Amino acid sequence: MQRWAVVTTGQLRADHIAAVEGLQGPVTIERRCADLAELVAVCRTGRSDAALVIGSTELLTATVLADLQEGDRHVVAISAVAEERARLRNLGLTCFDDDVGAEALAAALQGREPARPGASAEDSGDPEETYQSNGGEPRGGVWSDRKHGEEQSPHETADPATAQRASAAPPSNVRSSNVPSSDDQLTGDSPTEDREAVRGIHGITVVWGAPGSPGRSTVAVNLAAEIALQGTEVLLVDADTLAASLVPQLGLMEETAGLAQACRAADLGRLDTQALHAATSAVQVSGARLSLLSGLPRAARWPEIRERSLQTVLQLARTRYDYVIVDVAACVEQDEELSYDTLAPQRNGAALTCLRQADRILAVGAADAVSFSRLVKAIEDLQLSLPETAAAQVEVVINKVRSEVIGRSPRDQLGQTWRRLGPDREISAFLPWDGSGCDAALLAGQVLAEAAAESPLRRGIAALAGVDQGSRRKGLLSRLRR
Repeated sequence: MQRWAVVTTGQLRADHIAAVEGLQGPVTIERRCADLAELVAVCRTGRSDAALVIGSTELLTATVLADLQEGDRHVVAISAVAEERARLRNLGLTCFDDDVGAEALAAALQGREPARPGASAEDSGDPEETYQSNGGEPRGGVWSDRKHGEEQSPHETADPATAQRASAAPPSNVRSSNVPSSDDQLTGDSPTEDREAVRGIHGITVVWGAPGSPGRSTVAVNLAAEIALQGTEVLLVDADTLAASLVPQLGLMEETAGLAQACRAADLGRLDTQALHAATSAVQVSGARLSLLSGLPRAARWPEIRERSLQTVLQLARTRYDYVIVDVAACVEQDEELSYDTLAPQRNGAALTCLRQADRILAVGAADAVSFSRLVKAIEDLQLSLPETAAAQVEVVINKVRSEVIGRSPRDQLGQTWRRLGPDREISAFLPWDGSGCDAALLAGQVLAEAAAESPLRRGIAALAGVDQGSRRKGLLSRLRR
């Protein structure tokens, strides 16, 4: 019989440790820890198969659970507080009340679902028919306090996306615009035509690129604006933990650190659609609206953006919004752990997490000798350090194209050089240099669609977003004739 070692901390009214030991089965208590910190330290040694936290679970967050679950370790909690059990289940944790039976607890510590007494092997695997132990009922692998016969609330539908949309609340902190924001000011003849005008990839688009200032934030902001102008729901995320810039670029007066707020809610298991909306700011652009998760006001706050919490935020955003545009820093090195003998937070973890979650990656570099060579090396490093990004659609975007730094026929020269020196993919887009248009947008705290509507850079980014500018102008003209 294989021995199943468990480390534990805490105690409630019932003596669960004695009850499990009394079964004389494979589950055995290896060590009782004084507090959660000692429990985490013991788990990091890799000498346990499961961890049991009893009673004081307030310090259990997604970050702590990531440490405890390292190496596929099973983590189980027992709490006498119903609200705390609900929070822990939102983190994906198996949780019981204080009346749980020893058999059910031992099975959970081994990662098994306890079978009903007298049930056959064939029907014991059905989550809806698994054994109910004194108020703890496994439903789909998660234990619930709901008793048989209780009605399901509107926010507990089987489809998570449906539940999230049902509980949606409008964002606050709207930046006012000179252009009216009524729905009939949106471009095109109808919402259907507007949505069909966007041919970009749904899901998460990460705007990344070479170190320096190739224009990643400019591309991200205006990409989100062009998609929002077509009447679709867009979330713009400032996940640059080195130099967040989207708040001043959009002319907002308050830096609310919305991404940190959302990550904090996710870390505590309290992130839902309403919490995500509370962390966003709504920005009006030419009568349309996009949502913004603002970045960190100070780079020193980077430890607040933990990888597991950010992943949860992005997964929820993917179900709530049609498009998610993320601006990240350039660095993708994973060298922080070299300075520690245990698990360590990574300053580049935000960029790495966003790139792993991306459906589309725009690799942006400037059209000069320095930035161009940096982009070649950066994409090669990305492919080596994050091979999982191969599933995403990586598109090379050359920004600030001008003959003054390249010479005659800059696009031809850049294309030939890229085919000779760059990775095995073609350049997807060339964005022209438009210093005056960008200066006017920054001065007014606007996007190019507001400050320089006829900018060639704006047209290039619109094409990159899959927006048909011809259809948009046709829709505007038809409205003017009415």
